[in-house]
Amino acid sequence: MYQSTYYVDKATDTFADVLLAYGVASLLERLLQENLGEAIVRVQDAGSVYAITLEDSIEKGFEAIAWFCDLPFIQAGKKQPPDGWPGEVVDYNAERERRSEFFAARQQLAKEAKHPGATVDEYPELAVVHALAPRSDLPFLELINQMRAMDAYCKVLSAWFECRTCFPDLVRLLLSLFASTPNDVDTAEKQWEKLSKAHGIKLKNVTPVQALNPAMGKGINRPKADGPQLGNPDSFWLLEFLKFWGMRRTGVPRIIRAARPGPGRSPQDRKTYVLHPVNITLDTHDKVYTVFNRAIGSNSAVKLDVLVALRYTKAFFDQWLAGQLADVRWGEEPGDYVAGMDMALYKDMGSAVALLNLSGINLPRWMKVTNEAQGRAYRGALEEHRRIVDSLQEGNADEYRLLQLYRDFLSGHDIKPFFQFTGGYAQLTMSRIDKGRWAPRLSTSNLEVLIMGHNAKLKAILDSPGFQKIAAAIRRSHTISATDWAPNCCARPRTRPALSKP
Repeated sequence: MYQSTYYVDKATDTFADVLLAYGVASLLERLLQENLGEAIVRVQDAGSVYAITLEDSIEKGFEAIAWFCDLPFIQAGKKQPPDGWPGEVVDYNAERERRSEFFAARQQLAKEAKHPGATVDEYPELAVVHALAPRSDLPFLELINQMRAMDAYCKVLSAWFECRTCFPDLVRLLLSLFASTPNDVDTAEKQWEKLSKAHGIKLKNVTPVQALNPAMGKGINRPKADGPQLGNPDSFWLLEFLKFWGMRRTGVPRIIRAARPGPGRSPQDRKTYVLHPVNITLDTHDKVYTVFNRAIGSNSAVKLDVLVALRYTKAFFDQWLAGQLADVRWGEEPGDYVAGMDMALYKDMGSAVALLNLSGINLPRWMKVTNEAQGRAYRGALEEHRRIVDSLQEGNADEYRLLQLYRDFLSGHDIKPFFQFTGGYAQLTMSRIDKGRWAPRLSTSNLEVLIMGHNAKLKAILDSPGFQKIAAAIRRSHTISATDWAPNCCARPRTRPALSKP
């Protein structure tokens, strides 16, 4: 159990396994920090397992540390922390009220003060807004409360607290469990039974909540087909504790905004995104995730899928180009570290939520960066695509179809749906201009960056003067083109001379 590599089985092939892997990695990181002062922990997708590799091995005696808990106890309704709880306590209702005050204060700001880059020196009223900024983990707290996971969450935190008298033994149990693959959960449960009896701790299993285990739910859950029995499955409580820890560290739960809001309360449908690691250190993950998590708000379903991929990739580039990612090297791309997002869609049924879909969205894989200038070019292309996607409204059938095509382009790493997207978006752009509406456009330079990223052999064609002249002739062959309009896209077209008859 004292080694430098630990393993988490892909038992469900859903993001529940990813959450467990990040929970185990977080535990190992804390052990190293408490004993060595620093830690480099890497999470890798190794096929049938997630491998957590450590730069410094776990040594015998590292488990003899004081009790800790990196998860806050959520105080909501009748849920109160156990007597003597030394960890963080969060007043759920107070945090939600604070967020409401934040948005109310932000609404009162001048338009210029809301722009990115606005400072407190220029707009002193921003100081009040910044002071009311909600917690970065508030979506996690809302997920626990709104998806009926509060009971299981409080149970596992209380049991973890009770283990403070036998904490080194508990840590040894977990090190042994994840030291080899397949993970021997049955043996770990037997070890826990002995440990819990010795210290008077009653909890053994909890119901695996769907917020963490999207493929599980109430129903027929029997290992043998020897008779029907409706009920909830059980899970070893330590596994669920680690999944909660992983969700707080790598999950992105969000409410879906209705594409066509109607009268009354809109359904509170949900999507939960979990970053799927390829090969990433926790340090790199934390730096990118912190920026990315704050940049993502609620949105309509398909648009949200696209925006999480674009915004994560841009956040990765922002941190990379700022010199914050020590282990990232030239010649790589964000997709070499994170494949994308595993995703679950939950439908609001009024008194409960039901899982509707399990899927994923990939990061762009046409951004291999060999130097800083190329990285900035990719970042500019991402921002251009984000503005265009942001301008599309899912409630419109034509725009909804464009969003689907763009999502197919990202998920399938296939440029053909992108060309279909650009063809449809060109028509939409002309229609918007005709109506005097804002119409962000794709630049030819960024299109070239994208095309070259997919197939570098096309560079000779794109650079060919003959090809460029033919492309220009095709554009000019239309009766009206975007270049015939004034620079501000909301102006009316200039009058074109009538064609003379032969």
